[in-house]
Amino acid sequence: MTLRADVRLHRGDLELVAHLEADSSGIVAILGPNGSGKTTLLRALAGLLAVEAGRIELDGEVLENTATGTWIAPEHRRVGMVFQSLLLFPQLSALDNVAFGLRSRGVSAAQARTQAYEWLERLEMSAFAASRPRTLSGGQAQRVALARALITEPRLLLLDEPLAAVDASARVELRRTLRTQLAGQQRIRLLVTHDPVEAAALAERVVILEAGHIVQQGSFREVTERPRSDWAARMAGLNLLRGDAAHGCLRLTGGGELTVLGEVSGPALATIHPRAIALHRQQPSGSPRNVVRAVVAGIDHEGDRWRVRLQGRIPLVAEITPAAAAELKLAEGGDVFAAIKATEVDVYPA
Repeated sequence: MTLRADVRLHRGDLELVAHLEADSSGIVAILGPNGSGKTTLLRALAGLLAVEAGRIELDGEVLENTATGTWIAPEHRRVGMVFQSLLLFPQLSALDNVAFGLRSRGVSAAQARTQAYEWLERLEMSAFAASRPRTLSGGQAQRVALARALITEPRLLLLDEPLAAVDASARVELRRTLRTQLAGQQRIRLLVTHDPVEAAALAERVVILEAGHIVQQGSFREVTERPRSDWAARMAGLNLLRGDAAHGCLRLTGGGELTVLGEVSGPALATIHPRAIALHRQQPSGSPRNVVRAVVAGIDHEGDRWRVRLQGRIPLVAEITPAAAAELKLAEGGDVFAAIKATEVDVYPA
């Protein structure tokens, strides 16, 4: 089963221009900052938003093609969508909410309710079959919404921030349920999220969407080890620099240069882990290294580590222990030297 989509549309100030391919071999997570077009893309695939230009093909069937005027209505696309806001019918019980999709396709009430109960059992919600949505917790309501989407056996399942409305205590359990229910299914599964933990736990492939454009895709490890955008680098907790590499030197786009290892030549990206940056009050000497003079722009306390934002010709974020920060007497506005070994700079083609 395959999905091939070329989508172009405007939504307010957003211009979405995306080419996406997926199959049933694993869950694909679509990650990106707020306003990047993640939900807009899902709604276009479901037929809930009109595509201004493009083509959507699902398992060989053309659902939409603006060049030929082809358009299949959402209810005939065999696409299931779990909305962030859930959209459960408040007047119906959990059982009847799940049965609704089958009933709308002409399945008898008795058969639809029987299958709905089976799905509630799978998702450990059979005890709440008679409950109305307002009496359910966020996690329970999300399970009902998932059962409602899955019962119709969609070829394409779209999950829009499925854990967003769930409190932290229930999130781990619901994530485990999602992984169990979605694993090994012969359908295409697209998961929209901004949570890297969610993507790492559930998805085999990650697509990074920013400002309406796909900027990177690959396994979670590939994307986080070698990010290609500032947002992806922040998600991975890395410093990302751009420049041109030649003969062991990376000349940075914003000015300055770093000594690096490897044989990359031409436009390049480089990542530096914040823990690989050593801070000094005086210019260090000793083994060859990159030394960058900077000013402390801010300090963020994160558990047993402090993230120190550095402002200068090469903006960086360093990560040190509270003890090291106290020893250096760090404070906003203070001058520091950041030392980075060439071996700690990972350079790769842009």
